Amino acid sequence: MYEFNGITMWSLQALAIDFAIIIALFVSLKFIKGWVSNLHANDEITERDNFAFGISFAGGLVALAIVLTGISSGAFAPTLQQEALQMGGYGLLAIVLIKLGHFFQDKVALRKVSLHNEIVKGNTTASLIDFGHVVSVAIVIRSALFWVATEGWHGLPVVVASFIIANIVLLAVSQYRVQLFKRTNRSGDCLAQAILEDNLAVGIRYAGFLIGSALAITAASGLAPYAPDNLVASLGYWAVCAAVSSLAFILLHLVTIKIILSGCDISDEVNRQKNVGVATISAAVSFAIGVTMASLLGA
Repeated sequence: MYEFNGITMWSLQALAIDFAIIIALFVSLKFIKGWVSNLHANDEITERDNFAFGISFAGGLVALAIVLTGISSGAFAPTLQQEALQMGGYGLLAIVLIKLGHFFQDKVALRKVSLHNEIVKGNTTASLIDFGHVVSVAIVIRSALFWVATEGWHGLPVVVASFIIANIVLLAVSQYRVQLFKRTNRSGDCLAQAILEDNLAVGIRYAGFLIGSALAITAASGLAPYAPDNLVASLGYWAVCAAVSSLAFILLHLVTIKIILSGCDISDEVNRQKNVGVATISAAVSFAIGVTMASLLGA
């Protein structure tokens, strides 16, 4: 069999199958998005020029791509049939987990506003927050996939369990951000009110913080030991490391943003003055801290 830099004809066939399934998953996401939203995706994007719907749909594509990097890593399955089944099965599971995590982020963290209804109305801030929700959920799913060292279907229950734990931690971070907004906003308005008013700066800052925190939670994949013979203890370590990582991220973000934007009332600039520049800097700091923690401590 011909081989070039470790690539054989068999592995090329497996890659072709994986790419075909991945493309099919991306296409299916468009129809799933329209079905869940009870809208026609093409009409919203091209006829109504609904930018908010486009941003939300793009978030779903990015999220699926992030999770697929975790699914496609590692060695190929023993046979082409098993490779196709694993890629397709885990891909469909990824979509289900993304939708579940996304649902709980919307309904638990932001109970006072319907992001879906606001996106239909063309609310860009709602779509940015929706983007942050779905991408952050995808990042924690990917970290769970990398952490579970068991190959094939045997690791599936552990992946789901570790995802649930990480998603609970992510919900706690979201709730922290919601309460912090209410406490620091001089007018006393809640985050939901800022979304209804389409405060773009608030959406950018919130989405950036959530994505950064999800990247920080990824550090748990490198810190928590994984022992297949003692899964309960492994999940306990995972929960502790995910919680500690998120707390470390919050503290590091607080210190760093205060130094970079010293002398600036960040909350007033973002919440009242709707300063997109300050919000973007804050989001960039969140991403920088999160990705640094993920690269230094993650698997």
